[in-house]
Amino acid sequence: MPDLRKVLEELVATGAVRACLVVGRDGFIIETAGEDAAQLEAVGAIAPSSLGAAEVIGLELAQGPMGQAMFEFEKGAILMSAVGSDAILVSILPSGANLGKARYDIRKFLPAVEGAL
Repeated sequence: MPDLRKVLEELVATGAVRACLVVGRDGFIIETAGEDAAQLEAVGAIAPSSLGAAEVIGLELAQGPMGQAMFEFEKGAILMSAVGSDAILVSILPSGANLGKARYDIRKFLPAVEGAL
């Protein structure tokens, strides 16, 4: 079984992601990697409710299960990806990031993240 921190560090090493964390649906951080690790505590607490709201919208519109949600800001973007039914991968992208590459890299790493949980 792969080490979760190592998997996250490899995702950050792709250059598409500045920092990432895996958070349980209860809001507790499971693991982090990358810049600003100290600031990720609040992100972990808020991520489940943000993703949950998007999931409800998808269910109401019969869109199927949630795969990924994205929030764009002036200084970068945040991508949240469901990891099984119990966790969320939150990826923080730098300003000017190539969103297509980031989404590709994140999806490529999701099986390893899930396998490490």
